[in-house]
Amino acid sequence: MFFQLYKTGIARVWRSLLEHWANTDFASHIVVLDRGNTAPKINGIRYRTIANYDYNNTEQDREMLQQICDEEGADLFISSYYTTPIATPSVFMAYDMIPEVLGGDLTEPMWREKHRAIAHASSYIAISENTAKDINRFFPDVPLAKIQVAHCGVDPLFKPATEEEIRAFKYKYGINKPYFMLGSLGGYKNPELFFQAFAQLANRESFDLLTTGSGIYSLNNWRPYTAGCTFHGLQLEDEELRLAYAGAIALVYPSLYEGFGMPVAEAMACGCPVITTPNASLPEVGGEAVMYINDKDVNAMADALCEVQKPNVRNSLIGAGLGQVQKFSWATMADLVRDSLLSAINTTIAGEVNYLLCPDWEADEDELLGELAEIIGNLAAAHGANPEQFTEPINVIVEVSGLGVEDGNLALSSIAMNLMMEEELDLEAGIKFTFIEDYTLAQWEQLLPQLTAEISLIHGRTIAAIEETEANTVTIQGDGNNYVIFPDWTAEEEHLLGMIYSAIETLQEQVNLEDINLLVNITNAGSEEDASVAFSSIVMNLMMEGIELPESMGVNFVDFSSVQWQSLGDLLRDKITLPGEFLPDSLPIAQTELS
Repeated sequence: MFFQLYKTGIARVWRSLLEHWANTDFASHIVVLDRGNTAPKINGIRYRTIANYDYNNTEQDREMLQQICDEEGADLFISSYYTTPIATPSVFMAYDMIPEVLGGDLTEPMWREKHRAIAHASSYIAISENTAKDINRFFPDVPLAKIQVAHCGVDPLFKPATEEEIRAFKYKYGINKPYFMLGSLGGYKNPELFFQAFAQLANRESFDLLTTGSGIYSLNNWRPYTAGCTFHGLQLEDEELRLAYAGAIALVYPSLYEGFGMPVAEAMACGCPVITTPNASLPEVGGEAVMYINDKDVNAMADALCEVQKPNVRNSLIGAGLGQVQKFSWATMADLVRDSLLSAINTTIAGEVNYLLCPDWEADEDELLGELAEIIGNLAAAHGANPEQFTEPINVIVEVSGLGVEDGNLALSSIAMNLMMEEELDLEAGIKFTFIEDYTLAQWEQLLPQLTAEISLIHGRTIAAIEETEANTVTIQGDGNNYVIFPDWTAEEEHLLGMIYSAIETLQEQVNLEDINLLVNITNAGSEEDASVAFSSIVMNLMMEGIELPESMGVNFVDFSSVQWQSLGDLLRDKITLPGEFLPDSLPIAQTELS
């Protein structure tokens, strides 16, 4: 959308993101809707040309976008500039809140569509912390915690230039004096602060002025402040914009508001000192590497224009700026936006209780379907036995790579039908199925933390991408060989270790430890790390006593919620009673059949 309208900063953001994604497996999940063939063509990205956007036909455009989403099977929609489909979930990316903050006419079609997009979105991204806060301020229904901040990057092209490069640039454009560089000369960019201060300089005729932003044709407004100076209004491609920054005495950027402040970052990357204001997102970008001036303080600006001419001040700002700009990377932004998009997709499939099944679809069909039927039946029975605990069905996420969603749906529908007929279980109320296939590593990284547990199958398969993630996923054995203990982690350390030690000894006497999965409750443990460290010391003591826990024995640390506990049902074999154990009040343990 934005490429149709403008070629300014937002276009730079999207071109940079697409260029990064084109070299990753995420590209296979992207379709760019190209308005009137205006988007930059990047190898590795798939495009679909569609009609130009028309603010006079927004309803028709929404219908068209929804039809395309349906045809493409899109899970999620994101617009570069505030368009929305009708039903497909969307992510809203905010670049700034200028019209809201500065009192723009919010009845204009562009801003009406922006507010519609905010209302439609299920997830949000902002290019600065300040922009995220402004979204929350004007739209309190959007909590800050729901807004992913992804700072813009700086193209590696922007870097310091040689003296020879700068001389050639100045010669080409007839710049004969040292020069101050400005951004746009319009509106909220607040150029009058610079001009009023510049007019106070005793040596102002020793400088030229250069601007590369909009508002060049309003130069006559500033002639009284710049008598004796040559004003260069240039439209530059990035290669020469880099040289303009590098050759300037300073970039003067006295803006009243910025969503990010790209020129500040680019100037620092080119070794150009920056004078700006402490407004909005500018301190996020400039850090301690720029000079800040109140946006109404003409005398302070005049002092800064003098100070920045001093070699020691310039060198200090240049060095600090080159360090500060290292914080901003298009690759980092691309990864954050990608993860936010994948998280938004996963959020639409995650429920109150989420179990993951990864069946081996090449296994014997009868044996596999029999195993799945038993697990699903157990989950449905647990849901039916405790309806007051659940506000929605248990979500069973089924990995169907190699089989396909359609065939996976047929297989699970057949199981569900048999269970409803033979076991009289109400699966429609108790269980819902979500099918996933060919998830990338990034998608698994987003999904796994949302799982209640992965249910391991006898006829299951290992997903390599899951093993590559750092998520500590709880595993439940599908055959029901799951035991649980509730240690009191606040007990004296020796007593605590003795309790757990005795529990494992008891287990060893009763069952084959190779076949079991031990769930260790950590509600009052402080943290999972604390519990893990304590448990490791117990394992060491057991080994010294000649009891070595087999590698196949699973140990999972769980801070049970009431719904999680109730959903396990017959998947739990037993609760091992400990002396002085801690049983959370929130868990109806006494109502279970466990001993």
